[in-house]
Amino acid sequence: MNSLRLRILAAFFVIAGFFGYIVGCTHDDEILASKGPNIERGTDKISLANTNTSFDKAHSNVQWASPYLGATSLLTGRFNSFGMYTFDFDEPNAAGIHFSAWVWLNSVNTSEPARDGGCLLETFGTSAGLTTEDENLAVITSKSVELSTTDKGYNVTADLTFHGVTKEVKCKMNYDGKTLSGGNTVYGFSLEFQFLAQSDFGIVSTNVGDNADVKCNVNLKVAP
Repeated sequence: MNSLRLRILAAFFVIAGFFGYIVGCTHDDEILASKGPNIERGTDKISLANTNTSFDKAHSNVQWASPYLGATSLLTGRFNSFGMYTFDFDEPNAAGIHFSAWVWLNSVNTSEPARDGGCLLETFGTSAGLTTEDENLAVITSKSVELSTTDKGYNVTADLTFHGVTKEVKCKMNYDGKTLSGGNTVYGFSLEFQFLAQSDFGIVSTNVGDNADVKCNVNLKVAP
């Protein structure tokens, strides 16, 4: 009797172990679906079309960078004359986000006067004294905006008009936050994109590389 019980118990453990192995192997082979990042957006809305909203140029900037001679360390700078035609932002709603902004190329500033007033104006294909002429005006206008699925940013497709030529560029836009200052609410945004200065826009100078990086930081004030 004891021998029979032992044989039954042994058979039970063998079978249990076998099924345990199968279940374990099956679980190991499963591809577990990722839920992705937990992205939470607020409900902030802002528009330059509102009379109590203004562009805070003094605390905004447009920066650019391109390899010097197309192959060495970065040549960097910013522009002194820039502004916004339109700006609409609806934090959770990509369809409610639109903007259009401009830069005067001859307002370039690299903190080197001899360079800014000389070779860089030739590089950009412009000259002193120009304002809204095609050779001196760069304009970026959003075409479509999508909510990023990997972070709280926004993926923007925009038209860049430079030297009278318009090309599509891909941008990353971020809402950097808001705070109170002097009774106003200040909202901050940033936009980054790249473009091909030589291939797409006809820049012929070898002082810069084909690829140019642009970063824009924008602050807007809303009065109570």
